[in-house]
Amino acid sequence: MRRSKKIILVLISFIVFVLFSLVYYVSEGSPIERYKFKKEVDSYIQEKFSQNIVTENIKYSFKNDLYWILAHPENNKELSFEISQSWNDRGLWDDFLTASWRFEVNQELESFVKSVYAQKGTASINLGKTISVVDKYSTIPYGEVPSYQDIKQELKDSIIYIHIDRAFKKESIEDEYDKVYKVIQFIKAKGYKFEQISFSYKGEQKDSPGKTFEFNSLDKVNSQDDIVKFELLSRENSSDLE
Repeated sequence: MRRSKKIILVLISFIVFVLFSLVYYVSEGSPIERYKFKKEVDSYIQEKFSQNIVTENIKYSFKNDLYWILAHPENNKELSFEISQSWNDRGLWDDFLTASWRFEVNQELESFVKSVYAQKGTASINLGKTISVVDKYSTIPYGEVPSYQDIKQELKDSIIYIHIDRAFKKESIEDEYDKVYKVIQFIKAKGYKFEQISFSYKGEQKDSPGKTFEFNSLDKVNSQDDIVKFELLSRENSSDLE
């Protein structure tokens, strides 16, 4: 009887171990492969970067069966980028260049938006198709990366997103148009290249859409009076006209 209990306990322990191993593998991957990947990342960083880079915890994608890791320059924790295995087994790759250019625009544009909207705005840029420009500059040492302003002509299909985390104040409509115009003027002055600017406000109700402006060009935006021409009519906005 005791022997049977011991056998059952051994079997249960074995099953628990197998299940734990499967769960760990699905979420974390192979410990040996993780170790190999970390060694490869350390060598990759030493070879490619002229500045000190800090890495975070290793991530694993069970679906794609590859490892990746987030990293940032030692002197800039906010500039986060990815170093990953290639899906076609062509070594490692990183998105440091595009992350740097996005960070440059996002920082200065969001800072200005927050100054206009009392810290209630966010801004970001999607750089669009970047393969050719990344290939062009990926051979230079990463301590000498050109700024966004240096290469912006090659990123004309970017999309700029600006979101104001409050509802559009209908009682102060002129002031609101003036705020939008100030942000648009800032974008003009900086010379950001884009295919589209999406400028949205939070809805008045929890699940309702807010007021949105969409710009494909700024050539016809010469005063705050021009802003209304670029407003997209949502259900909420169109109901106000009925």
